[in-house]
Amino acid sequence: MISRRIGRAAAAIYVAAAVTLLVGCVTLSGTQSVLSSADLVAVWRSPEGGSIAFSGDHRFVATGLRLNKFWNGCAGTGRISASGTWQFLNSQGDSSVGSTGYSTGRLVDLSFDGAAGNPSIGCTGGAIKLTSWNVHSKPGLCLQMDPDTACDGYVFNRR
Repeated sequence: MISRRIGRAAAAIYVAAAVTLLVGCVTLSGTQSVLSSADLVAVWRSPEGGSIAFSGDHRFVATGLRLNKFWNGCAGTGRISASGTWQFLNSQGDSSVGSTGYSTGRLVDLSFDGAAGNPSIGCTGGAIKLTSWNVHSKPGLCLQMDPDTACDGYVFNRR
């Protein structure tokens, strides 16, 4: 009788753990916003410093980015200001065939102008990817290496 109760209790614990993991996965995927160009075109600022101004012609201007604080590859670069082009990527991180990319997305690629000759931007390989995440119920953009994990990196909010 006791062994049956322990067996049932263990089974209940395993089921609860599985449900918790499943709910966690569903919640995680639900925190990413699909952004359109209209959503993205604005100035986005980070409380950690830095801003990115996205324009409708798929250009951006980034000012005072602190990539060295959040990305090990840029250690020692200080604050970075640069410009370039942006586009939405598909969920696998690939760009579309067209020059402006997809019309919506959860991943935004920033390709820097003149990265090859600029050591402070060269640390990025010439581009970075931002992932959309709902941060305090508002869409945010996050610089991080793994777009499938919750945003814990460099976060930008639309202003």
